[in-house]
Amino acid sequence: MRCIGLLVVPFAIGMVWSTLSFAQETKHFRVEHDKNYQSITLNYSASSGICYLAIGESEDAVSIYSSRDIDEFNHTFNKNQKGKDLQVKLSLDEKNNESFSQSISNKVFATSKPEDNIWKVILVEDIPYNLNLTYGIGTAFIDLAGLSVSNLKVKTGSADVNIGYLTSMPNYVEMDTMAIKVDLGNVTVRQIDQANVNNIVAEVGFGNMLLDMADPIDKACHVKASVGAGNLEIIIPKSDIPIIVKVKKSLLCDVKLTRSFTEKEDNIFVNTAYTEGADEILEFEVDVSFGSIIFKEKR
Repeated sequence: MRCIGLLVVPFAIGMVWSTLSFAQETKHFRVEHDKNYQSITLNYSASSGICYLAIGESEDAVSIYSSRDIDEFNHTFNKNQKGKDLQVKLSLDEKNNESFSQSISNKVFATSKPEDNIWKVILVEDIPYNLNLTYGIGTAFIDLAGLSVSNLKVKTGSADVNIGYLTSMPNYVEMDTMAIKVDLGNVTVRQIDQANVNNIVAEVGFGNMLLDMADPIDKACHVKASVGAGNLEIIIPKSDIPIIVKVKKSLLCDVKLTRSFTEKEDNIFVNTAYTEGADEILEFEVDVSFGSIIFKEKR
């Protein structure tokens, strides 16, 4: 069995965010507060750049700033209310965009200047959001601390994406599903215990993903993970949390569990804390083709 290390970007959004000033940036898009809606579904996609999302002080429900002139981008921005939910769509695609091979080359040899292409999404604490976020190339930092997120969906092409709760302020509402998909990039998800999440869906193509579930979630949680030719590393709590892992794999894949697991049935593994019907079970369903999934316990 082989073991391929993950290439993940450290989650240093706090330091980076604090050093960036709005003084040199322009608010290009805004969604006003309105009593006619009770939640917002934000469909946001950016083809390139350094992208940030976090809570902030604002009179608007959604504020989007950039260091770039909006005329340099092809963009669509529209709002449509369905019932009590306001659906917002913003798509940003840089004009004269590089080819995919050029973007990978620039990423490897650092010929571009990412600090010249910054986008910031500012949300507020008193509105529940459904977030559908798509990133092409570049880097994204998503700080969910202090927000109310009912569902989170993140997809990346070759961008490196960092997700977490930097100030340990938990999700103010129950999150039904956290769905993360990576093609060629790297994704790091930390402080998952703060998300108040019921279901996690992790999909890895050729890239890498780290799910840091080291701290107990304090509720039952179902994780469905699939890996093509990439790598997924999952950090789990110590053995006092009941955990069951159901594995579907091919002959060319690699699934590694810690020593605290035993095989209960064919390709079904449980840790020493697991008992049938226990509360707060952490359940994993994993499907691997050519890549690897590695479980590690919190140190």
